[in-house]
Amino acid sequence: MRTRTTILIGALLLVFAGLAQAQQETATAAAAPQVVSTPVPTTTPASPKFGSIDFGFRADNVNGDAARYNRFRDLRQGGYVDRLKLNKETETWVFKARANNVGYRDQRYTADFESIGKLKLAFDWNQIPLFISDSTRSLYKDNGNGVLTIDNALQQSVQNATAVSPAARDLALTNALAQATRYDLRSRRDIGTLDAVYTLTRDVDVKFNLKNTNRNGYNLMSFGFGTSPGLSPAVELGVPTDDRTTDVKGGVEYANARGLLGLGYTASWFDNHRPTVQFDNPLRATDINNGPASGLAVMWPTNHSFAYTMNGSYKLPARSRATAYLSIGQWAQNEALVSPTVNSALTLVAPPLERPSAEARADIVSMVYNFNSRPADYIWLNAKYRYYDYANKTPRYESLALVGDTALGTAVWENEPSSVKRGTIDLDASLTPYRYLGVSAGYSREDYDRTFRIFEKTAEDTYRASIDSTGNQYVTVRAKFEHSNRVGSGFDAALLTEVGEQADTRHFDIANRTRDRVTGIVTVTPTGFLDINGSVSTGKDRYGQTGFGLRNNDNRAWSIGADLVPATTVSLGVNYGSEKYTALQYSRTSNPLSATDLTFNDATRDWWLDQGDTVKTLSANADFLKCLPKMDVRLGFDVSDGRATYVYGLKPEQKVFTTVALSQLAPLKNRLTDGRLDVQYYVRPNIALGAAYWYEQYNVEDFALSASTLNQLNPTSAANGAFASTIYSGYLYRNYRANTGFLRMTFLW
Repeated sequence: MRTRTTILIGALLLVFAGLAQAQQETATAAAAPQVVSTPVPTTTPASPKFGSIDFGFRADNVNGDAARYNRFRDLRQGGYVDRLKLNKETETWVFKARANNVGYRDQRYTADFESIGKLKLAFDWNQIPLFISDSTRSLYKDNGNGVLTIDNALQQSVQNATAVSPAARDLALTNALAQATRYDLRSRRDIGTLDAVYTLTRDVDVKFNLKNTNRNGYNLMSFGFGTSPGLSPAVELGVPTDDRTTDVKGGVEYANARGLLGLGYTASWFDNHRPTVQFDNPLRATDINNGPASGLAVMWPTNHSFAYTMNGSYKLPARSRATAYLSIGQWAQNEALVSPTVNSALTLVAPPLERPSAEARADIVSMVYNFNSRPADYIWLNAKYRYYDYANKTPRYESLALVGDTALGTAVWENEPSSVKRGTIDLDASLTPYRYLGVSAGYSREDYDRTFRIFEKTAEDTYRASIDSTGNQYVTVRAKFEHSNRVGSGFDAALLTEVGEQADTRHFDIANRTRDRVTGIVTVTPTGFLDINGSVSTGKDRYGQTGFGLRNNDNRAWSIGADLVPATTVSLGVNYGSEKYTALQYSRTSNPLSATDLTFNDATRDWWLDQGDTVKTLSANADFLKCLPKMDVRLGFDVSDGRATYVYGLKPEQKVFTTVALSQLAPLKNRLTDGRLDVQYYVRPNIALGAAYWYEQYNVEDFALSASTLNQLNPTSAANGAFASTIYSGYLYRNYRANTGFLRMTFLW
């Protein structure tokens, strides 16, 4: 609070210093007899010559999930300075500066300077908070360097109880979790950007861009113990996060009336100061063959990339232009490989590392070539080719499996350094035979070549046609139709068998698929003060040769709205929209195929999932500017209502739910209501007093993370008291209702 108050005072002093300077300049100007002052009408706000500021006091009241309400913002109660703007312009240079929500977690500062015809500078500093939860609790203490520990006495008590009986274990764990400490789960990104353009000569510019992103705090994650994902029990915890990303771009660009040529260099460095996270096992204090006393999770590794770029364009006859872009670069990381186990009881039998570091590298080539032409006023032609080659040069790595950090297995694990090549060609033509009518057609082909995928290659052909009627003052119509067909080749069923999947399984991102899309937009303007708009879209995806996996995916949406401006002081608007998405997925419940278990081939164990998501939105706004003397009134209202259903289907002769009947999941529901009122009264043309009120209400019902279905910390099942194999953090989907009020002054000078 002290830091925020200091920043607020500094900002206000800056404003008053500027005000004093402006008053001094005004007094000097008034002393000169040749200056004639023209009064400004008191009903019209002044246009700021140097700057403006909005400051005041904010009060809030949140019942429920305050973390979700302030997920990416900071609306805490207190004094605030917002929308601080400073502008200064001369014949040779221009300066602009902005500040928003000064001193709070989501504050932002920007500044721009231009020496006309010579130099442009732009700076931006943006803080983005992430408030995940205010209801999380934890047994862990952060010891720094990614090490999270639990009190040894608690661990030992649960371990001793485990040796007695499962019931004693659960009771001891429940007692331990009662001592968990509540804390706010947060993180924050600080993003700083600097852009510079220096005009060396009339035709040559030198460009530079620097972007730095720091992320600190905690992130909600779930891990099993040991180094085997999913090893029971799993624990949900706040994982410490501390990383930095630095991006640099630089280049020289030459341009004249005929063409352009640019040469550049880009580079990026990601530094993760928490490459691993080690956390105690609440069930064990010592390592044994059947379980480790701690877990180890590997975070994103430190890495870097660079690329050399070249781009150019050239003006051709017949109103044509050709452009080209080429980028050649590399991605790489060489972080130390992590030991296959943290269980000291297995150290002697653990397979050795094949090499000490990752030696991961990929060469990247990207190209874009484009040609467009308008040989006649009614014809437009365009052709574009895009090429991307991601060549993974990481060496192969093989290791014997270490099953669940309990014993050395016989299977061989290996990495799959996958590569991909993509080539895309787009051809488009447009014809305008009449004044208000345009028709266009296009074709695209996209070819993929992948490694370590069940289809070696895929090719997709897309055909599109559209019609546009624009320029008419009463009616505007736009309609578009697209049809595409994707086909894979080089199918390798052995890759599915190797990982224990059904041979009829297809992965939706590369499976054979047909897609149809239709979109339309209509705007009707019967008078100069009213326009009515509507839109509709529909799409269908069909995976005809897919046995197991995503079989179809459909969507449709429509909206209608109107804007009414009956007078220059009144503006009204309303819009209603609906979106619906449906999908069908097919699967089978079985064990891996063996001589004694043939459920893998039993079709009566098939099941399918019909998923439906519907979102309906309503938004309305009304602005009344100077309808009452010296007063502006603005109102806004928005509602977003979502509903998702998951309906499971089974064959009549099914053999999955033979002892317990299938119970369908309850629908997921969420509704966000947002209402705003803003009133400003202009005491003088450059001074306004204002008040604002924001209302938000969020209601959610979710079977996955609901307080009614999830015992926040206790890992025993609410249904039967059995150990549920997961220790949660207390993070839930919760309702909230928030009221935020503002009293403020807006000053322009």
